[in-house]
Amino acid sequence: MASTINNKAHWWEATKDLLTRNKRVDGKELQEDFLKYIYEQGKTMTRQQVDEAAKDLRTNREGMVAIVGALVLAGELTANDTLALTEKGCMHALRLIRAHRIYEQYLAEHSGYAPSEWHERAHRMEHRITPDEQERIASLLGNPLFDPHGDPIPTPSLAVADKSVSGEPIEAQTWWCITHVEDDDKQLFTLIAEKGLTKDSVIFITHIDNLAMMFNYEGERFSLPITALEAINMRPVAENELANLPEIHAQRLIHLQAGEQERIVGLSPACRGALRRRLLDLGFVKGSVVSIDMPSPMGNPIAYVVRGSAIALRHEQAKFVLVRKDMVEVTEEKQ
Repeated sequence: MASTINNKAHWWEATKDLLTRNKRVDGKELQEDFLKYIYEQGKTMTRQQVDEAAKDLRTNREGMVAIVGALVLAGELTANDTLALTEKGCMHALRLIRAHRIYEQYLAEHSGYAPSEWHERAHRMEHRITPDEQERIASLLGNPLFDPHGDPIPTPSLAVADKSVSGEPIEAQTWWCITHVEDDDKQLFTLIAEKGLTKDSVIFITHIDNLAMMFNYEGERFSLPITALEAINMRPVAENELANLPEIHAQRLIHLQAGEQERIVGLSPACRGALRRRLLDLGFVKGSVVSIDMPSPMGNPIAYVVRGSAIALRHEQAKFVLVRKDMVEVTEEKQ
């Protein structure tokens, strides 16, 4: 199949074909899933943890016995008092992780799927995609170092960068930059993504207790249950960084009022792929002044004037454009 994939369109058609094939999980896929599971648990596992793994992998004790036996015979696992990956098993797990994260990045940049769908689709494809296809996608993406959630993508030689984790306590009235959002728990990931949070989002925490975290982001106020922090890695933003981040005091374009002008300071980090490219092509670029030309009778979409052209955007598109009114005034004073 690789020989037929010469461009993005062909690759996407081939991908859709693979995704619509029989979804039955065979023994080989379960073995590979278990290899990744052990790797992510620290490359070792006690026998008591195997029962928990069986639940997570949706199999039973007999199925786990068959999986472990096959991996031991393949030389990818040792089974003594604990289960441990061999060097061969580690390499196999890393190849799967590389395939998964490259494909997630591909979905983020070149598909219309929602972020909550990326993980499941990439999980299916990691078992099917060939090494040649992986490298074609990686080349198309510019050989990315991280997936859309901030997880490092193993290099072709299977080296892995450390995940950024801050040891500093999270306190109210402080700025934080999100470095990673875990997507294993789909419900929790969807809750986080609905707020527009993703890798590189910068938030201002206004309150935090043992129940919830409240924060400002892109001109709006949000809250998340404290359990959401289990899926988020963040680093504190230093004072000297804030001056170079005009977007932290911006609001979403959907809050622009008729008769006002505001200056675009950027697009939200949650804006990816085709929509990001389209907004930039339409003139919603940093430095452009935008105003409202005409709202529709129902208020959605709204026609905005940017760079001399009237462009209609729906709210779900306009929310990704970040603007500041004070930046227009500063520019006018300079002129």
